[in-house]
Amino acid sequence: MADEPHKLAALRRLNSGMAELERQRRQRIDRGEDAATVDRETAQVALTAVADFFHAYGIEAKPLVRLLGELAALTAGSAPSRMLRPAATRHRRPDAPAVEAIKGRLAAIMEFRQKTGSTRKAAAEWVVQHIPSEMKGRLGSVRRATVDSWLVKWGGQRGGRPGSGREGYLAMRAILEELRPTGAQLQKIMQALARSLPS
Repeated sequence: MADEPHKLAALRRLNSGMAELERQRRQRIDRGEDAATVDRETAQVALTAVADFFHAYGIEAKPLVRLLGELAALTAGSAPSRMLRPAATRHRRPDAPAVEAIKGRLAAIMEFRQKTGSTRKAAAEWVVQHIPSEMKGRLGSVRRATVDSWLVKWGGQRGGRPGSGREGYLAMRAILEELRPTGAQLQKIMQALARSLPS
C-alpha cells in the first residue's frame, strides 16, 4: 500500500501532461499547422507517456507500443501497414465513430429546434445553415434532407439504429433538454462540436 501515494501522484502528473498536450495541440492548429499532422504527433507523445507509465508500474504495454510504432512509421512517411488499413467492406465505408456521433448530435439539435417551434423543414434548414465551415469538410455535402435522414436513423425515444450516431443523439438530446439553449447558444455548441472532430 505504501506505493499507492506514488501511483496517485504519477497519475496526476500524467493527467496534467495530457491536458498540456491538448492545449499545445489547439495552439498549433490555431497557428495554421496541418491539423492531421498535429493530431498524429500529439497522439504519439500521449501514447509514449502512457506506455512509460505502464512500464514504470509493471503493466503490459506491448499493445500500445505496437500502435506507437505504426504512428511513428506514418510520421516518417512509410505506407500504412495492414494494421492501419481499413477493414474490407462490400458497402460504402461507414463514417468514423466520432463523425457519426457528431451527425447524431446535429440530428438532436434539429429535433430540439422542431420542438421549440420550427417546422421540421425549417429546423433541418437551420442546422444546415449553421454548421461551422470546419465541420462541413468532414461531413461532406449536407442538405436539409441529409440532416432529416440522420434524425430518422438515430432519433426518437426508443428507436434509432444502435451505434455512435444514436449515442451522440441521446447525449445531445439530454444536454438540450436540460439547458434549453437559445439559437445563439446552439451555434456555440455546434462550434464546440466542430473543434472536437478529429482531423
